[in-house]
Amino acid sequence: MHSTPDVTHLYTAPDEELVAILAAADAADIAMHCPGGARAPHLTRPASGTCEVLLLGALGCRYGMLSGGAGGHLVRTAATTVLVDPGPAALGMMLQLTEHGLFSWSELDAIAVTHLHPDHYAGLIPCLEGMVSYAATGDRKLLLANPTATERFAAFSPYHLGPGGLVDLVTLAHPATDGRGRTSVRVGDITLHAVPALHTEEAGRTRSAIGLIYESTAGHIWYTSDTNLTDALLGQVAAICPTPTMVIAHADASNIDQTPGRTEACHLETRDVPIIAAALQSPYVLIQHYDAAYSATEYRIAQAVWLQRQLDRSDLPTRVLPSASGLRLTLAVEGIIDYSIVLGSDAASAVADYLQKQARL
Repeated sequence: MHSTPDVTHLYTAPDEELVAILAAADAADIAMHCPGGARAPHLTRPASGTCEVLLLGALGCRYGMLSGGAGGHLVRTAATTVLVDPGPAALGMMLQLTEHGLFSWSELDAIAVTHLHPDHYAGLIPCLEGMVSYAATGDRKLLLANPTATERFAAFSPYHLGPGGLVDLVTLAHPATDGRGRTSVRVGDITLHAVPALHTEEAGRTRSAIGLIYESTAGHIWYTSDTNLTDALLGQVAAICPTPTMVIAHADASNIDQTPGRTEACHLETRDVPIIAAALQSPYVLIQHYDAAYSATEYRIAQAVWLQRQLDRSDLPTRVLPSASGLRLTLAVEGIIDYSIVLGSDAASAVADYLQKQARL
């Protein structure tokens, strides 16, 4: 809680004192707007050889976004930080992290956007501002995005992305998706690989969205983003990383009755998780991007328990992890070596209990 200074003495202060305060603010503003002038707090980064994923909310889709829970996630190593899919909640959650000494704008090297839906990009502009405002002199930052997002944002925000702009724009695409772009890009010590995502961005665009694979010395993490599951997709992921250390799966919806036509609306479904686990043998699948109807704590735990039983019956090595806002997972080659929940939410306590007792983290 910030204390409020007593300013009542200024009501009767002499002009000289008031002018001195105004002049000091001018000097501070000039210094702040010089290159490298905005000072960032010291930050303890992940240890060498590890990779950290920190969820900025655990919700997604239309109503999850409107509930204030769609902010994307941070991927961090000892040298690099990438913000992925900053939805409208991203800025507020990153400010909370900053206040608690858990994040600094100066650490941010790149922002990635997988497709042009507001729960994945609505927080982009203020986050670009934060990234460039704390950049060191001559330090160019990156915006990595699928073809639709790069096309639209180059026109929408020329201040940031146009000729002479503040950020270098890189298009990411997979040969199996629509649009041209690089298949991978290295940011510091993290390489981001584009993988296909079967997802309708808008009428006529169903194959331009992407998912991402994060490659670091800690191994590989597959972030599905919004997609339906196909055999081809699993093969395309396996071609880059046969056994990812973790899958971040947008698999909140169950479609338990297998209603025709629901698959496209649900992205990945609960029953897709065992298929992914069998194909990739990944040690962990983290479920997130819960829409509002699926965001209840009871649902998150019930889904995880049911899925874990199916995987155990099939002798699969995968541990299913439900998620909550502020969940921070630290991974090394051998798996998850640490976790905590650093932001408050209704689901935080139950998810933490599950991770300890059921997932045995």
